Amino acid sequence: MLSIINSSNLIGIEGFLIKVEVDIVNGIPCFSIVGLASTEIKEARDRVKSAIINSGYSFPNSRIVVNLSPADMKKQGSFLDLSICIGILRQAIKKDEKYINESLFVGELSLDGSLRKVRGILPIVISAKEQGIKRIFIPSDNLVESSFIDDIYIIPVKSLKECISFLNGELNIDNKDIVNLNKDNEKNDYDEDFKDVCGNYFVKRGAEIAAAGNHNILMVGPPGSGKTMIAKRIRTILPDIKKDEMIEVTKIYSASGLLDENEGIVYKRPFRSPHHTSTRQALVGGGVNAKPGEVVLAHRGVLFLDEMAEFDRKILETLRQPIEDKYINISRIKYNMKYPCNLLLVGAMNPCPCGYYKSENECTCRTFDIDRYKNKISGPLLDRFDIFIEVNSVSYEELNNNTNSESSKIIKERVQKAREIQNMRFKNQGIKTNDEIKSSEILTYCKLNDEALSTTKLILNKYKLSNRSYTKLIKVARTIADLEGSNFINNNHIMEAFSFRKAYYTYFK
Repeated sequence: MLSIINSSNLIGIEGFLIKVEVDIVNGIPCFSIVGLASTEIKEARDRVKSAIINSGYSFPNSRIVVNLSPADMKKQGSFLDLSICIGILRQAIKKDEKYINESLFVGELSLDGSLRKVRGILPIVISAKEQGIKRIFIPSDNLVESSFIDDIYIIPVKSLKECISFLNGELNIDNKDIVNLNKDNEKNDYDEDFKDVCGNYFVKRGAEIAAAGNHNILMVGPPGSGKTMIAKRIRTILPDIKKDEMIEVTKIYSASGLLDENEGIVYKRPFRSPHHTSTRQALVGGGVNAKPGEVVLAHRGVLFLDEMAEFDRKILETLRQPIEDKYINISRIKYNMKYPCNLLLVGAMNPCPCGYYKSENECTCRTFDIDRYKNKISGPLLDRFDIFIEVNSVSYEELNNNTNSESSKIIKERVQKAREIQNMRFKNQGIKTNDEIKSSEILTYCKLNDEALSTTKLILNKYKLSNRSYTKLIKVARTIADLEGSNFINNNHIMEAFSFRKAYYTYFK
């Protein structure tokens, strides 16, 4: 008897369809799995046999061969346990071939026949929908996460016996009362708020511009000046994450096994802050299974590199391509994974090893040590930043000023309006924010008046800006104009945009 059951597996953050072919014939009893299966899949033989027997079914005393097609793709994880069981017990299932062919089965089995939660169910459901699958059987613990996708029938089951009972019409499973994906406004609340930041008005203005146009920002200043405090609050002024962005981010976290069990969906923009001792694989991804790194986990959110100059220079250099291209390629022998990483990069660093170069406190570093410290951040990497800000220590008067600072809510409203302008501007263009404008489209979307053109020419000639630095200056000016609701970029916008490069010439030139 030959049975073919649909199942799925993961490559990176994408699911792909697998045909589980189960052949049961007379002969010496044995149970083999072929088709480039990993160790955990080969171990499914023992899990499947125990699950079938402990669920009250008879395990065939025959020769069983399970082939996983396509045979040239590496299969990993415990996704295939349920589909192998369904193939072996096909004769005990009353549903016809058409129903089975339109269904997909995913889940890890315990020895008692119960189904356990698996990682990566969201990309698997999305892939199944794209392949024309009409229904998918999953562990009940994965229901909330998978039910975020429309137009495919999700059937959550708790055990092998429950799955077969449903297939035979002996049990009805209704998931309508279980799933509640209404977005709660409280989920967007943060413990941090910009109203807690005293002084540093110029820095807060830079953070607002960075959030409005998704511009990368680097803050330089002495210890305790508020760099980390401000960086952690940038996510509080970013626009609420949209449904399509939720799905993008949740796919990544689902495949990485990092989803909150109580929510199942990523409702907030990610904020990732890796330690400066992180390895290259931890930061950009890779390894045997080509797992996503911090750069990918920060997609549609913020990647904060605190103490940036303390990172290994070679590791920092690997960020240049993904920051510029908004994606990262991880190649393996048999496949190539393309991960999205459209993020807001926020860097913070001291100006020197002791931290007090060009500050009110005395610097104890030698000139050689200062130069070596600054050279950890290469010129090409610095070119990836749109905004450079010098963060100074706050005075006593500012710390004790009773005037209330603007809250994140007020700043976020301005950022949201600027983003709406950009959404209208780039409608049907495949981009969302000003930082994604291509160099060839600068003249189309960034129109300068005569005075602004003259000022830009003077800046370009005097400071010898690279082509990338020049286009970034124009993009930042475009965002400033959007915050003011201006269609054209005028001289004030250019001058303010250039003021956010002051720290670059102060510390790196």
